[in-house]
Amino acid sequence: MATFLFVHGAFQGGWVWRKVIPILQNQGHVVHTPTLSGCGYLYQKTHSKSDLKAYIKNEASYLDTVSGCFYPFGDNLPEYDLQVYINDVANYMAIEMLNEVILVGHSYSGMICGALMMQYPEYIRQSIFIDAIIPKSDRSFADIAGEPFRQMLNQHRLGNDQIRPWPVKIFGIPETETAWFESCLRPFPYQAFHANFPGIFDPAIKKISYISCLHTISPFIRMISDTARGNSWPVYELESGHSPMITCPEALVNALTAIVQPNDAAL
Repeated sequence: MATFLFVHGAFQGGWVWRKVIPILQNQGHVVHTPTLSGCGYLYQKTHSKSDLKAYIKNEASYLDTVSGCFYPFGDNLPEYDLQVYINDVANYMAIEMLNEVILVGHSYSGMICGALMMQYPEYIRQSIFIDAIIPKSDRSFADIAGEPFRQMLNQHRLGNDQIRPWPVKIFGIPETETAWFESCLRPFPYQAFHANFPGIFDPAIKKISYISCLHTISPFIRMISDTARGNSWPVYELESGHSPMITCPEALVNALTAIVQPNDAAL
């Protein structure tokens, strides 16, 4: 069986893999879903205790509260960027003593997973990118995505150098789950999109596969699968929007387990 290490994308947290976890575990796999600094339940924003009580009473179920979808306390918003997130996952791997992992990145976290493959290849058996950006040496996410993306960043920029979450439709979430999903999203650091990839990215450093979500709204994300093919990576396609872990977890797990070859999965 395999050890999967999932890295979430911008505005999200480890909670986004909640539907995938039991399916893989029931198949005997080991699953890790860390939350990056300042994301998910680790997001810090100043609120009063009365605000918290009102939120729990009027907006959130007990389950959502305890599962990390709301984190109200903290006086300051620390500065987070790409290197902090790389360190987050590297430290998680060290503390959990992970080895031979199947590293899975979604969307923004292609930048994180690419760096981990370059810096810690001995701990990673293979990597799978789900609708994820493919890094370029010494280039930032914003550099790779281009001017239309920079304009979108500026439109969503908050006064504290954070980016407010994209509209839910960009994530491809159905109406039945929009309220829950949107309630769990958190702002993401502006600098994280502008921090350069740390050094060289060699797309041949490790065995990498790409899962392309055919109904993703973003033209930029849809085009990344062409880059993957140009890198000679195997490309798998899902009839899904940008968040298959939410909309079709069974199909996503089928794709993941098909990609992981028997000799790669034996730990």
